[in-house]
Amino acid sequence: MVSEGLRVSLVIRILIGACLPVIALGGAFAQSTPVELGTIEVQSNTESATGPVDGYVATRSATGAKTDTPLKEIPQSITVVTADRMKDQGVETIQQAFRYVPGVFADPYGPDSRVDGPTIRGVDVDTYLDGMRTTNSWFNYQRIEPYTLERAEVLRGPASVLYGATTTGGMINLVSKRPQAQDLHEVGVQYGSFNRKQIQTDHTGKITADGDWLYRVIGVFRDSDYQTDYVKDDRVLVMPSISWRPTNMTNWTVMATYQKDKTGSSTGFLPHSGTIFANPNGRIPINRFAGDPATDLYQTETRSITSLFEHRFNEVLKVSHNMRYQSVDGIYHSVYSNSFMANPYLDPAQRTVSRYVDWWDTHRKTLTSDSNAELKFNTGPLAHKILVGFDYRRMSETGAAGGYVDATPFDLYAPVYNPIVPPPMFVTPDLVQKQAGVYAQDQVRWGALIGTYGLRYDRASSAIEGQPIQTDKALTWRAGLMYELPFGLSPYVSYAQSFTPQFGTAVYGNSACVDSANGLCKPVRGEQYEAGFKFSQSKNLVINGAVFDITQENRLATNPNGVGSVQTGKARIRGAELEVLATLFDNLDVIAAYTYLDAKVLEGDNAGSRIETVPQNQASLWAKYRFAVAGLRGFSAGAGVRYIGAVWDGTDTIQTPGYTLYDAMFAWENAEWRFQVNGTNLGDKQYFTACLARGDCFYGTGRTVLAQLTYKFGAGKTEAAKP
Repeated sequence: MVSEGLRVSLVIRILIGACLPVIALGGAFAQSTPVELGTIEVQSNTESATGPVDGYVATRSATGAKTDTPLKEIPQSITVVTADRMKDQGVETIQQAFRYVPGVFADPYGPDSRVDGPTIRGVDVDTYLDGMRTTNSWFNYQRIEPYTLERAEVLRGPASVLYGATTTGGMINLVSKRPQAQDLHEVGVQYGSFNRKQIQTDHTGKITADGDWLYRVIGVFRDSDYQTDYVKDDRVLVMPSISWRPTNMTNWTVMATYQKDKTGSSTGFLPHSGTIFANPNGRIPINRFAGDPATDLYQTETRSITSLFEHRFNEVLKVSHNMRYQSVDGIYHSVYSNSFMANPYLDPAQRTVSRYVDWWDTHRKTLTSDSNAELKFNTGPLAHKILVGFDYRRMSETGAAGGYVDATPFDLYAPVYNPIVPPPMFVTPDLVQKQAGVYAQDQVRWGALIGTYGLRYDRASSAIEGQPIQTDKALTWRAGLMYELPFGLSPYVSYAQSFTPQFGTAVYGNSACVDSANGLCKPVRGEQYEAGFKFSQSKNLVINGAVFDITQENRLATNPNGVGSVQTGKARIRGAELEVLATLFDNLDVIAAYTYLDAKVLEGDNAGSRIETVPQNQASLWAKYRFAVAGLRGFSAGAGVRYIGAVWDGTDTIQTPGYTLYDAMFAWENAEWRFQVNGTNLGDKQYFTACLARGDCFYGTGRTVLAQLTYKFGAGKTEAAKP
């Protein structure tokens, strides 16, 4: 009999060995023993990695491995925020979906009307939709609507081996609602704070009686104001999709999206004096608008078509090809406080400032594709799931820009909104960015031992008309080892690398880093060591924990002089996370999370300082109780508390205090109706999420209340909640 020590030794050798070439894969398969499907995983009949989830606890995901894999078999930290959870918590934006997730700072710069900007393990991250990247820069991209999602997933730690240019902190992958065979229809209305009015509707079912053709149509129509005066938060979205399933071996879904968002600049970049520091005139109001009401506009108009295709030849081989073409027209006309200096005030009374006028119009076209083959086979006692793939991304941009500093004094305490002079616009150079990568992964099992090994090669380039082409290449790898104990506990260890090119923009060129010797930013390279555990015996109790050590080279940081970025020589982030999802007494759902982060610059500018906007401690607790009143079922009430610790400015000069916020919900639901009210920051606490060394501060979200009424109809309408 093979000893346990020899078994571990052999698996480790497999993990750290080279990836099997495609030709060798064919030979190994030809000589392998017959495939035993249960040797790798047990496929659930009720849940898939992209389908609906009943309740708060998902059991499967495709984000961590690009294969439909049980979460308990992935040696890396992943949290799945289900549609039910987003609904209960009254989520209005993507970053709000992660307020009760460990390792994530959901609102690092407060409520931003333009973009979602959560950080993971102290690092900015990109957002993916159905496994394909949607973010292209820090503005003028599609802001995904939560109502269109089946789930929102967070992968903590490097994901470059599967997805290419991603950061060391991790990534967000959003999974779209897809056509379902079950007949489901709903129409809902919302009304809430800041005169928010929204109609949303979702319809899905069979086109043909045999279920070979399915459809889904989702619509959202919103008219709303915002926490900041003169700023709108309007949206029109239509998302039809169709699926073709001629057999249970083939699935092809095509989704189209039209989305138009019309808002403004809610972030005024307000100065330290009057926010975190005392000002003789008091505190600048939280709703203060520092722009120009006549010209302020942040508008994105998105048109996209997405194809998601997979075919399983047999129980051994499956191929997938996903592709998206997206066109985004962006208008960003903004005026904001010139706070980026030691004393931004123009007068001794500390009331007036100058302002930046910044206009930027863009047209972006992006083609993204990802093709792979998944092969399952056994070699002796080892069960393999091999994934080999190629992905490609091309983004082109044209546009115009203009700006200047308006020296006219603007009173932050008693504003007079005189029209600004529109800036002269110049045509920006054409910009084309490309990334291509090949990747291979082996998910291997030997009894209770599970290993994951991956290797990838990337080539990324940025070409700006009239400038030299910037090209970066990288080879990255990861390895993980997990052991399943018989009582539901699975400890694991893993190592992963990341690669993130730092390209510029058509306006500023590829010299986005002001401290670079050659004017070009070097790629951010990172690595992470992680050890953790996953415990689950059923969906009634899931506990995940991890400790990690991240090192980053060439990390981007805010330039203290206010323009562009700087690259610190080296940064290190160490931390720990704990997550608990439980259902107690069959009617109490609980979500608890804790995060500890020690994030510091080790070398280069600001060496020894804490990394900006990274709280050392975060903790949260959410609970929802289901009950009946006088025999009437379907009632539920929930409450949550969130603690976010103090953050620093990047130079260890200014500390922004921590804060505690309280949320709540109440709902009643039966087979046809659902009524719900949510409140966030119930105490209406005024706080700042961050104050930066460059000179500005960011208000957090004040109290909000949202009421919703939904009517459901069709054969598959949701039944009333458990008593």
